[in-house]
Amino acid sequence: MKNIRRRVLRSVARAAAVFLAVGIASAPLILARSKPKKSVDQKSGVVAHVQLDDGTATRMLLQKNEKRYLYVGFSSSSDVCIFEVTTPAAPRKLERLAEIDGSQTADFQLVGETLAVTSRSGEATKGSSDVARHSVTILNMTDPANPKPVQTFSGVTSVVADDVHGLIYLSNGEGLWVLQVKQAQKAEADDKYLSPDVGP
Repeated sequence: MKNIRRRVLRSVARAAAVFLAVGIASAPLILARSKPKKSVDQKSGVVAHVQLDDGTATRMLLQKNEKRYLYVGFSSSSDVCIFEVTTPAAPRKLERLAEIDGSQTADFQLVGETLAVTSRSGEATKGSSDVARHSVTILNMTDPANPKPVQTFSGVTSVVADDVHGLIYLSNGEGLWVLQVKQAQKAEADDKYLSPDVGP
């Protein structure tokens, strides 16, 4: 009986060794088959590069219409550059807006077809809060490639945009201003951008 058991154990051990050897030999093939093939669409990397002549960009805003436009603000000035990026691999610089008051572009807020560009003025209010003042220029964006300045507010200490209701709230030394900025029709004139009672 003992001999039979030994033979059975030897046979089982040999079979196990064979299975183990076959498994180890076939493992690379199984693993190679299970890896998904990399698609060309999964590639990532730089598709375009544009030198910025105005220095370091500190603010950017992307507007999507029929075409796509990227608005770039800089740390060195209050200028805003406009790039058409409908084809990301071929960005096209359209123009530079130099009519923005201030020394440095601080923020962009897009409400409907209106862009509020906030620029730092380097000043601060003389009060307990010592809040830095800004200037805010309202731009008509009916033609995104050629924005038109509508009005500028100076000494602004705070700005809030309400895109749902087409409003911009801002405050300065003169108080609180509420601007109705959404247009009912694209053909409206620039002077109808703001509510009639609002002035700088």
